[in-house]
Amino acid sequence: MKAAVWHGVKDVRVEEVELKPLKDNEVVVRVAWAGICGSDLHEYLEGPVFIPVEKAEELTGGKAPLT
Repeated sequence: MKAAVWHGVKDVRVEEVELKPLKDNEVVVRVAWAGICGSDLHEYLEGPVFIPVEKAEELTGGKAPLT
């Protein structure tokens, strides 16, 4: 799947990442819309706290089929 991954100050890359095996209490979400919040902008301008970073927030979607 594709993910936006922070690597450094003003360095966000869309990369192909492998989907990790799901735990019993997890689902896959097919993202319809995504956004950023103020802390995302701060980290983009100043640099991420932990690099590389893969996180999902401010998104809307539906549960993807479990196949």
